[in-house]
Amino acid sequence: MSYPGAQPPRRGAIEVVALVAVLALSAFAAGLSPEGQNQVQSAVRATVLYPFLQLHRFAAERGQIEERNRALMIERDSLAELVMRYRARPGAVESVPLPDSAPPSRAVGSVLPAIVYPGRPYIGNPDVFTLTGPQFSTLEFPVGVFTGIGLVGVARAPHGSGISGEFWSHPDFRVSVVTEDGSVSGFVRAVRPEGEQPVLLLEGAPFQAAIPVGTLLVTTGIGAVYPPGVPVGWVREPSEPEAGWMQRYLVEPAVRPERISDVFVWDRPELPSEAEVEPEPRVGTDAPDSLSADR
Repeated sequence: MSYPGAQPPRRGAIEVVALVAVLALSAFAAGLSPEGQNQVQSAVRATVLYPFLQLHRFAAERGQIEERNRALMIERDSLAELVMRYRARPGAVESVPLPDSAPPSRAVGSVLPAIVYPGRPYIGNPDVFTLTGPQFSTLEFPVGVFTGIGLVGVARAPHGSGISGEFWSHPDFRVSVVTEDGSVSGFVRAVRPEGEQPVLLLEGAPFQAAIPVGTLLVTTGIGAVYPPGVPVGWVREPSEPEAGWMQRYLVEPAVRPERISDVFVWDRPELPSEAEVEPEPRVGTDAPDSLSADR
């Protein structure tokens, strides 16, 4: 809108000179070789843009720290719940302390912290891992590996100064599970739906037992490979029945291997001399008649 007698704005000489300089620099930069453009870009980032880039980096790091703190709080609460659930199981020692007190009794075992390196010792295989951490000389294999939020896999054998093992996504992985209320039991193994990430498949559930979607499955502790009560995953949807008389369900795992770096290895209590851990069936072998041990 114009008003009577209004004068059009005048462009100052400084604005004109600045515009001409910007156009000249743009033309100069467009004519540079890729190497020259990279040098100019590096110089600008190290001078004019440096304060803004630092502010952006600090903001990103702060967001990552806050996200890590939230994850650690969730894991701490889950571990505390796991210990209390373990205390309440029949046969557990009543004097087992909570995580903020003295170390737990050997009657329920303890845990050893470790760092997980996916894809080793077999480079490129996403279903295996190597663990490094404190002295593992007290461990008896196989033994469970987990975090505060759920089951990670199984440690198989020493490997150098660490341990080699398998994630739950490995084709040979098996573990006996039970619903959180203890009403339905079975065992889970990994499956790979076409075009999707690997998930777990619950097998061996009685046909007449309907498990609601979202039900949490936890380890039974049978076989002394995993401590009881470790979250394994949540029922996602029913799958095709097995032989018409056993229910099967797809299970969303509690832990995704690609999202973890710190884990715990169960240092289980010494088993009675008459107790033995059954060997784990491998692919291509006959499964046992009963689900009497974790695999």
